[in-house]
Amino acid sequence: MAAQFRFIPPAGTPVRFADVAGTIGASLAGKEMVEQFKADLCARVGVRHCELVSTGRAAMTLALLALKEVDGGKRNEVIIPSYTCFSVPSSVVKAGLQVRVADVDPETLDFAPEQLERLDGNRVLAVIATNLYGLPNDMERWRRLTKDRGVYLIDDAAQCLGGSIAGRPSGTWGDIGLYSFDKGKNVTTIDGGALVTNSDRLATAISEKAKTLQNNTVSESVSHLVKLLVYAAFLHPRRYWIPNALPFLGLGATVYRTDYPLARYDRWMAPLGRRLFARLNTIAAQRRAAAERYGKRLPWGAKLRPIVPRAGSVPAYLRFPVLVAPECRAKVLDALHREGIGATASYPSAINDIPQLRELLQPDDRHLPGGRDLAKRILTLPTHVYVTETDIDRIVTLIADVLGEGPVAVYP
Repeated sequence: MAAQFRFIPPAGTPVRFADVAGTIGASLAGKEMVEQFKADLCARVGVRHCELVSTGRAAMTLALLALKEVDGGKRNEVIIPSYTCFSVPSSVVKAGLQVRVADVDPETLDFAPEQLERLDGNRVLAVIATNLYGLPNDMERWRRLTKDRGVYLIDDAAQCLGGSIAGRPSGTWGDIGLYSFDKGKNVTTIDGGALVTNSDRLATAISEKAKTLQNNTVSESVSHLVKLLVYAAFLHPRRYWIPNALPFLGLGATVYRTDYPLARYDRWMAPLGRRLFARLNTIAAQRRAAAERYGKRLPWGAKLRPIVPRAGSVPAYLRFPVLVAPECRAKVLDALHREGIGATASYPSAINDIPQLRELLQPDDRHLPGGRDLAKRILTLPTHVYVTETDIDRIVTLIADVLGEGPVAVYP
């Protein structure tokens, strides 16, 4: 019964009511926070240019439209991983470009190297590396490969703000980088996305595209504030069980859609972004501490395998992903949910199995096993600050009981 009235959300970053009050106060005072937020982001990750827009997927669409324009329309293919957020392929389609799927290595969540080695620079406009769940991809390798072939690289760090690899922040390895401030991210403003670049030419193209976007209406800004209040009130485990018990809200549902708007960033949300962004080091450290505890305590074995971060990387750990034997995953999820733990099976299918994309893909893109394997085995565990050490120990025990294996204190 206790678990019924305490449910740990699968993702999220707590927003204090002082943050809400400060956000409303700064916005009512007419302070121009958007440019300051952009300056904060540029200074933090070491880039010269930043543009903010309405959502992360709107940012991806804008990035692709800018690349398409700079390229002069000569190339129209965009390579994406076979397992990633559905908003990535939807952004490609919305930008009027062709989705090409490269398979992933289930052990790393990154591109399988041989898949990109065949890259054809005559047709491919860009490669999108997605740094899933905050685990940095092999960005040095992809940067070198795309540069050699004259292809643009988008470092999609929507889930990896605060992460790095080889001492360089995630999101800065590409010709364009992307961050998301949507709900559930390490820094949230309910909605929002950012594009960053050190290229003056690309920055100009992005800026010109952004100028054509619609502004938020007063009602949309009010809606954002209402959503912020609800988010701040109900993310806590003592209250999250309430929205989680309402299936019509569709919490955590993954839907492929291209009918989302492209709009400017809501200036009312910028003060919140700045406040949370100032706490990013603390947020990231808390998540890494949770990941370290999972790594040391989970019962690794034949039925449960870790996804080991790349050497030289500092993950952001938006969530902690593991690989579970397909025949056991549903049982593990059911056991965790019964005890009030918001673990998830993440995205419901590989990209090449999204029904709306099947007829748009090339024949070679329809039969890729790595993404399908991940879709059957992936399980993500919460890492946010509301997950206590006691919660993690309870999660470990539940998983060990279902799998029939005692926990071991060694990270493979």
